[in-house]
Amino acid sequence: MNQFNEHINDDVLVKYLLGIASGREQEAVKSWLAASGENERYFRHFRIIWEESRELASKSTVDENAAWERFQQRVQTNPSAQIVEMTPRRNWLRIAAAVTVFIIAGAVAYLMMKPATPRQMAVKSGNTTLQDTLPDGSVVTLNHNSSITYAATFGKEREVTLEGEGFFNIAADPSRPFILHVGDAHVRVLGTSFNVKKDKAKIEVIVETGAVEVNNNKNAVQLQPHEKAVVNGNNAAPVKETNEGELYNYYRTRSFVCNNTPLWQLADKLSEAYGVQITIANPKVSNLTLTTTFADTSLDMILGVISETYNLKKEQNGNIITLK
Repeated sequence: MNQFNEHINDDVLVKYLLGIASGREQEAVKSWLAASGENERYFRHFRIIWEESRELASKSTVDENAAWERFQQRVQTNPSAQIVEMTPRRNWLRIAAAVTVFIIAGAVAYLMMKPATPRQMAVKSGNTTLQDTLPDGSVVTLNHNSSITYAATFGKEREVTLEGEGFFNIAADPSRPFILHVGDAHVRVLGTSFNVKKDKAKIEVIVETGAVEVNNNKNAVQLQPHEKAVVNGNNAAPVKETNEGELYNYYRTRSFVCNNTPLWQLADKLSEAYGVQITIANPKVSNLTLTTTFADTSLDMILGVISETYNLKKEQNGNIITLK
């Protein structure tokens, strides 16, 4: 068992899951979980095995001591935890196992009989942005109303499915390609960082570092930093374009970075970010460019700067805002 600290070992985690841990042990587990993403991933893996065991626990006739040893071996297959032996466990486990009808034994029996099918994890951001660490250490930042699903333990390929928009910072692992499924397209990488957005009209992939391949309907393009691919429709081939802007990062950085950015592009991102519909009435004005950064700035203040800079008047009717 990994020696998380002087208090936490597998026995304490079992007591915590049973609800019989002391107040001090509960606080120790909570502190350990908050200490690092590695601890949280270990516990998530541990809990998955535990929960699956409950379904067949009452049918088990496996010896308790042997079951415990095999259960530890199963838990130790988690690639994100470093395993070292700790102090001998106490006799409380015998009592706990009897009270719970050999739950630990049931876990091992069930997992030995059942084919190793990875448990699917789902993460949803809701009305705010959310960051999640994948089993391989890759970090994903989801924009609001977005979600990802993936296996609790990756196999030969690291496969993730995205709905909505997310920024991916992928841990390098040449032996296991990372494959992101988004709609009918998929993005294949080994180690890089990129942004993906899927809406009703199109899929857009923007590369920050490294290189990726975007494939749709057997048509593929290779992308380098400051390049993007756009897929318009389910059967459309990806189209590679140059990407100079940084507006796509607003949900991660909380800043709207404009670098000779047309006003209509800024208006589109502001509409998306604040849940409104911003329209620039004069087409000539909408193509004018702006170079500035709005960091942690309210929508009213941003629109005030734009109105003053270009001598525009703001009219608002509910969530519809017109600049003219």
